[in-house]
Order: sequence, then structure tokens, then C-alpha cells
Amino acid sequence: MTQTNAASIEHFCAYFYRQVSEIGRVKITPLTGDVDSRADSESRHRKVLYVSAIDTLAGIRYHKSTYPQLSRQNRERFVRFVKEHGAWPEGELVSLPFLRDELEALKLLQRPLGQYVTEKLSSFSTEDGGALPVSRIDEPVSDLLALASVEEEKKAVRDYQHHALLYRYRNSLVHELREPGEAMEVFTSSSDPYYHGYIGDPKWYLVYPSLLFESLLQRAIASFQTYLRSESIDPYSLVEDKARW
Repeated sequence: MTQTNAASIEHFCAYFYRQVSEIGRVKITPLTGDVDSRADSESRHRKVLYVSAIDTLAGIRYHKSTYPQLSRQNRERFVRFVKEHGAWPEGELVSLPFLRDELEALKLLQRPLGQYVTEKLSSFSTEDGGALPVSRIDEPVSDLLALASVEEEKKAVRDYQHHALLYRYRNSLVHELREPGEAMEVFTSSSDPYYHGYIGDPKWYLVYPSLLFESLLQRAIASFQTYLRSESIDPYSLVEDKARW
């Protein structure tokens, strides 16, 4: 690696590490009579900024000069970047509560896959209003695909993998400035995704906490930095800014 490339990589990654720190310090001053709680608003805005940074890095990692097939494929770039650089084991799992709802809508619950998912979920109860990490409930893609025998089932399994759900969550944040669903972020000191229940409601609600996005971004920067060093790539050679501002 040339000295110039090494310096560029360090400068580039230091910039993104500073962004992680600055995003974590985002504070919201509520207006008088504002019904939105400050904590919820701060978490939402931080998540928007975290996924914007992940999007930026994904665009540079899979630049159109070397990955032309991904040049307009935002979903594929985002998911691939998180898979390759986010070191997120839960991302490989499939959300069983989401999958069960989809199989029910498709009228496929009576098939082996639907029966297995229903039986697994029946061993957990929301009646205490508690929470469970997704790793307690959800299953690997390969295990579920082994039970799927029709294409609709296979598609549903892939569509409700957490990597895919995270991108859908990202879309709500970026394009609608909202967090999807009716989940309540009750654990602010953990980066692990989890489900929680409401007493009297049999559904599990999925939570991607703010610290998950922070951790994903931090790990992605470190992994991307290792990649840039190993390939001796100057990241600034992939940054385009040719417009007249």
C-alpha cells in the first residue's frame, strides 16, 4: 500500500468515526406542548443519520466503476454491505412472527413450514408483557427453507430475514421519517434486536434499538477500513462530487 493511500484511508475512516460520535450526541429540544417524547424523537433522528452513513459507505464499497450491476440497486447494495461488513449474526435469522403472518395471508399455514412456525411460536407467550431477544425465537434461513416446498414459501422465508427487514425499516426512516410498526423501545442500553409483547395482545412486536444501528455502523467502518487497506484502495477516488454548488 502506498503512503498516500494509507493516509487517505485513515483520514476517510476517521471522518466516519467522528460521525458516529456526533450522531450519538444528537439532542432534541421539545417544543411546548409537543406530544412526541424527546427520547423517541432523538432515537428516530439518530437512526435516520446512522442508516444514511451506512448507505453512503455501501455506495462507495460497491461503486459503479467496479460493480455496475449494483449502480441503481439500493436494496442489494445496502443488504450486501451489512452482510459483508456489519458482522450482524441476527441478520441471518428469519423473523418467525412476520413469517407466520405472511403464511397465514397466503393460506399456507397448514403446510409443514407453517405448522412448524406456529408450533415454535406457541411456546412463547406475550401475556406477561415482557421481551425476548430475536435469537430466542427466530430461525436460520436454511432450516426453514428445508421445510418449504412451494415457491411462495421460499420467497416468504427470504423476505422476512432480518437483513431484508432492516432495509424495509431503513426505507420507513429515510422516506417517511417514521419507525414502522407499534413496537416500544424499552431497553436503551442494548444493541440486540428483540420482540416485546403487550398484555392481552398475542402478537410479538419487533424492535431494532438505536444502539443496533450505531453498532452496525461502527463495525462496518472497521471492516471496510480493513478491506481498503488489504486492497490498497484510495476511498476518495470513489467519491463523486462534480456538481457546481
